[in-house]
Amino acid sequence: MLALAAASPIVVAMGLFLARTKATTMAIYSLLTGVLAAVFFFPTPPAELMRAGAMFGPTILEVLLILFGGVLLSRITSETGAMDRISGWLRQSASNQQAGTVLVVFGLVPFAESVTGFGIGVTVGVPLLIQLGHSVKHSAILSLLGLVAVPWGALGPGTLVAAELAGLTLFDVGVRSALLTLPVVLGAGITAWLVLRGESTRPGRLLAHLMGAAVLLNAGILVANLLMGTPPAGIAGSLLVLAAHLVAFRIGGSLVPAGRAVRVALLPYAVLTLGLLAARALSSPMEASLLKRAITSGGVWLVVACLVAQYGSASLGGGTSGLRARAALAYRSWIPVGIATGGFTILGALLAATGMGRELGAALAGIGAGYLVLGPVVNGLAGFISGSNTAANSMLAATQAQAAASMGSSVLQIVAVSNVTASMATMLAPSRILLAYEMAVVPAAAATGPAPEPAPPSEGEVTAWIAPRLGILLAVVCTLLGVVTWVIH
Repeated sequence: MLALAAASPIVVAMGLFLARTKATTMAIYSLLTGVLAAVFFFPTPPAELMRAGAMFGPTILEVLLILFGGVLLSRITSETGAMDRISGWLRQSASNQQAGTVLVVFGLVPFAESVTGFGIGVTVGVPLLIQLGHSVKHSAILSLLGLVAVPWGALGPGTLVAAELAGLTLFDVGVRSALLTLPVVLGAGITAWLVLRGESTRPGRLLAHLMGAAVLLNAGILVANLLMGTPPAGIAGSLLVLAAHLVAFRIGGSLVPAGRAVRVALLPYAVLTLGLLAARALSSPMEASLLKRAITSGGVWLVVACLVAQYGSASLGGGTSGLRARAALAYRSWIPVGIATGGFTILGALLAATGMGRELGAALAGIGAGYLVLGPVVNGLAGFISGSNTAANSMLAATQAQAAASMGSSVLQIVAVSNVTASMATMLAPSRILLAYEMAVVPAAAATGPAPEPAPPSEGEVTAWIAPRLGILLAVVCTLLGVVTWVIH
């Protein structure tokens, strides 16, 4: 009975998803269900709840600030044309369609996603892929495959939540997640090759290019996690891929000079990355404190980057809106994201503080070692439902940790692998596919005139074409990672 009560918030979330309810409604009703279950079945002393609030409160606030900073930075760079200048420069410098495509999939999309999150990488990648001559279907699926850096998206709030709820360090979860992401990037590379091989005159060379970029991205993320910490790792890994291509373009003679406009557009991202690194290096001798957490927070440095983007673009005439107006619009966009993420994160903290996660984890542990294979698939389902690894980890990280502990298995391994599978499943989330379709069909229609002939495919046709391909990729990688977890437990 207690296990059923502990599972009720997650069951409610999944039921509401099947009923096609909004994410905000899912989060609110799931949280209310969790509160009722805690009151009637898991009474907890107020002092214990206050201690949990003090423990998880800073994490929740940091996650919400990171999400808002990501939304605001995306709006500023979009309205000022900063991201357009960067992506246009890269497109002009690409020596051929293949090089440009690989650069977008494993360089530009992961970079944009690592900085801002929310699938923004898709909005950057799809128009470029259309301009490179790809079809609506191919542009949509290739941009979705670029979401391989989601564990580090928006500086990694989802990975932070997983670490905090499981009682692990962010460093350990980040490094293990990077190691486990190798099958993800390789799978994405193979899927991209299967999509593109019919268009390539040299499919073998295309496969080698895709695999090389995938491995380089993963290696860059892993090394950055080890040397810089988790938040900037996705940025550093994707910049490595971009830098390697730029060097190749320079050697090949196709590299276009960046110019002042591009350098100004890049400045906010440089400030964000270097600021994070400097803050962590200078604060390392300090005792752990809220001050240290604040000055090394991705949310704080995202706000700084927003200020640089806003006022740096003024010298280029980048838009007419003031910071206050843009912040107000960003706030409106952030509200549903903040409610959904905040609700699920508070629910995760509640599961951990009241013992519901422990009860549910013990029940799941009763399945035996087979749960080590099933657990990552469950988190993948949560990522698919919510479209967010932060929300998925908020719902399940504490439970996954308790299940692993009850079985005497590695908590770090199951939490990290669940983080990776939840992140990967966001590629297949309906909201992400819809976003990719909308970004693909508008420029495609514009390119062929007001009455395109033939007409772009419908949303249903694109979804029906993309879903089985990404579904097979997700099923294979989730199963593989689950088996690895079972073998090494």
